[in-house]
This record gives sequence, structure tokens and C-alpha cells, in this order.
Amino acid sequence: MLGLVLSGGGARGAYEAGALRYILCDLAESMGRPLDFDLVCGTSIGALNGAWVGALGAEGARHISEYWRALTPDRVYRFRAVDLLRVPEKFLRPPPAVERGVALFDPDPLYHFVRDAMPWTELHARLDDERLKAFVVTVTDVVNGRSVQFVDGVESRRETPNYVMVPARVGPEHALASAAIPFIFPSVVVDGRHFVDGALRQNTPLAPAIQLGVTRALVIGVKRQRARDAEGVFPVAPSPAFLAGKALNALMLDPVEEDIRRVDRVTALLEWSERAYPGYLERVAREYRPYKPIRSIHLRPSEDIGRLAAELFPACEPELPWATRMLLRGISATEHPEEADLLSYLLFHHRFTGALEELGYRDAAAQRDELVAFFGP
Repeated sequence: MLGLVLSGGGARGAYEAGALRYILCDLAESMGRPLDFDLVCGTSIGALNGAWVGALGAEGARHISEYWRALTPDRVYRFRAVDLLRVPEKFLRPPPAVERGVALFDPDPLYHFVRDAMPWTELHARLDDERLKAFVVTVTDVVNGRSVQFVDGVESRRETPNYVMVPARVGPEHALASAAIPFIFPSVVVDGRHFVDGALRQNTPLAPAIQLGVTRALVIGVKRQRARDAEGVFPVAPSPAFLAGKALNALMLDPVEEDIRRVDRVTALLEWSERAYPGYLERVAREYRPYKPIRSIHLRPSEDIGRLAAELFPACEPELPWATRMLLRGISATEHPEEADLLSYLLFHHRFTGALEELGYRDAAAQRDELVAFFGP
């Protein structure tokens, strides 16, 4: 079973769109066949990107690429001049007696797009006729902090102290809950419970893909892996915006590299055992529990996305609505230009997201040989 695993990260999700455009359109054409996934797992913005690909394949990849390359903040959230003055009040006053939680931005434009423009009918049709085996959206339960994986397509139930996997007809409310970055977007109610961004507990949902039976996993992340000696040292104290960006990184950009290394180690051990002791895997499955080798490939940015956001913000700034411009200008001014992480989550502007989409395309193209081997027999 071939699985696609997509991470979360706000505006950084444009990177995934570029990588998918290369893989599902250009690479598939060069290989002479469509490259369809059996299972799609997504968290946060990865759930939204994944829904398009799960529903429409290459056509969906082209659509989300066009969306990210033409994006403006008013298509994602509303932020007015009065909101600048009411930021302290929003977070200090008692919560309103309504279902929607309190947040910095009003996400109504995104809500309308997800509910009205996304291909839910096509996604459900592919799940119902098993062209797509499963679609998984990860959220975080506000009350108990557990990761919840809503699974559409298979009747899979699993519960541990840290996460619960439940079957559901996944729709707009599940995807919006998965993308509800705390403080930035309000929590979303699903079946009477409040949920927020799934990235808080499981930003890169590789575990549910493995649990559901994938044997090959394509993982697309939005965090560049740094060399140990490349860590920055700054001569000034970190600002609140800088710390907020780092907090989002700590919460949302989980160390999926360790998960993949663990999978690769177990796979290497299983393959060695089968060669040394023919029939080993069959006997283990029969007498203990089924284990199987899993091939994986991990695509991630070759450039620092925070630095790219800082570089491109001056070009985006004149085209932003006034209140959004003032807010993001303040964030940009107090973040270090090498570490504009908070800005990179919020800069839903086509100059930045378009550049990210192109970066994802180039990075995927640079790994063409590995991808051909991965998708091959």
C-alpha cells in the first residue's frame, strides 16, 4: 500500500503543493503512468492539501499549486484595524458563550473555501469505491490533549494514552479543526468537542499510515534539517515574536526524522532476518504479530523557510491590507531576519507562497532518481 503523509505549518504548506505538482504531474508523465496513492494522511494545512490530492490526484495537485501561487491573506483570514486595538481584550476577557473559540484572526474566508470549494464529493466517491483506501485527518482534543485521528474509508479503531483513532466521514469540520493553529485561529467543534491543530501532538502523521498498513510512505515536511554547527547565535535578547515563532516550531514541527530512522532500522533488521532465516517474517506474523518492511522517502525544504519569509516580506508588504500589514510588519521588525518563523506561518501572500511552491517543485525534482525508484516496481 502506497501512502502520502503531509505535515502542517500554516503558509508553509505551499511547499507541499510544489512537491506534489512535480510528483503527480511531471514525474508521472515521464514515467508514463499516474502515481496515485492508496492512503493519504494529513495534519493541519497538510490535511487540506491532502484532500485535494486524495480526491482528484494530479488535477488536485495542479489546483492547489494554482491556489498557493495566487493566494492573498483576505482569502484565508480577516484582520481589521479595530482588531489591532482589541488583541489584549480578546485574550483576557472571559470566553464568549458561543461554540467558536477566541483567536487573533477571523478565519471565515478559509471556512467558506473549505466548505464550499473543496472537492468533498469527489473525495468521498473515491473512498466509497475504494480507489482511495483511506483518508486520515489528525486533530488535537482541547480537553485532554490527545491526538485524534479521524479515519475515512476503513473501520479502524485504536486507543492509547496518547492518541485515539476513530472512523468518521471526514468533511470540512475535521479539516478546519486540524488547521486551527492555537491563538491564531479558533478551535472547531466536531461532535460536541473542541479541537485544535493536530500538529500540536502529531504534525507528521506517519504513525497512523503505518498502523493502517502502508508498505511505502512518501513524507513531505516543511522544516529544513539543520547541521549542528549551523545553529545561529544572536547578540540580542529574543523578542516575543521570535519566541512565539520558536514555540510554534517546537509545537508543530515534530522530529519526524527520528520516526523515519526508526522505521528504516526496523525495515533493515526485518530484511536481514528474512535473508538469514527464510520464512522468518511469516513465522513472526503467525506467532507474535505481523511486521513488514516499510520503504520511505522524506522530502523537506533545502532552504530555511523563516529566512525566505523575511527576505520576501518587503515585496509582499505594499499589497497587504492595512491592518494585516501593520501586524506582520510588527512581527517582522521584532524577529531576527535569519529566524522569521512566526512570519512564515502567517504570510499568506502569493509572493511568498508562490516562492515556496517553486521551492517544493525544485526540491522534488532534485530527488527524481530516488522518487523513480520509490514509485517503481
